[in-house]
Amino acid sequence: MIDSVVLPLPEPAVAFSTCRGEEATPSDPYSGFSVCHYTGDHPLHFQACRLELIANRGIRQEGLIIPRQTHSDRVATIDHIPFPEAKLEGVDALVTSMRNVMLCINTADCVPVALSDPTAGVIAVAHCGWRGTVNDLLSNTLAAMHRLGADPSRIHAAMGPSICPSCFEVGEDVAEVFRSAFPNDAAVVLEPVTNQVKPHINLAAAITARLASLGLPTNQIIPPRACSRCNPMRFYSARALSIASGRTLTAITLPSAH
Repeated sequence: MIDSVVLPLPEPAVAFSTCRGEEATPSDPYSGFSVCHYTGDHPLHFQACRLELIANRGIRQEGLIIPRQTHSDRVATIDHIPFPEAKLEGVDALVTSMRNVMLCINTADCVPVALSDPTAGVIAVAHCGWRGTVNDLLSNTLAAMHRLGADPSRIHAAMGPSICPSCFEVGEDVAEVFRSAFPNDAAVVLEPVTNQVKPHINLAAAITARLASLGLPTNQIIPPRACSRCNPMRFYSARALSIASGRTLTAITLPSAH
């Protein structure tokens, strides 16, 4: 049975983030459940995990949409199945109104953001590392959702397991990028204090501010409930395990209407 945490979004959307599970071991950064195909894992492992996922969730193999993320601001709208794999290269967000299609994002400290307009039946998922948070990824994602009939005032967003502000220490160059991008949000950049040498970034606060500026009501934005770096045996963490490790899957789908 796949171990996962549910992301609280209104029906009909179903969103969740996977846990590494009982197979995770301290000596193997790829051990546990991971479907990611571009971080050095053995193909037999991530392919077996994909088969387990589609069997567990009742999704056809061609309905499992997994992009090759590159911290870009590119969004793919899934409007037919099968969807060409080439069009998923360099993509960091996915949008659809199709049912029985599972939109997937892989993370290991970055923030996965699942979005849904339950009235329009439009869903999305975005990969927000620090670059994805300050670039146009979220605005491009919401624009793609709008083209399918979504309205920002109706969109709900939930963030999955990701690095917490206490763990996300950054250099002055990254901190300055966030100061410039969020000049009126004091909660985003946590300046050094007596026991810290470098600034820290609150990615969830930055994402909340960005989504609110795009029209989402703040009471419809749910922050992460677990830190990946604090819990590397439960969720993959690049900072704790190295970038040569598995990835936590965050997925969203619209099940068949009954």
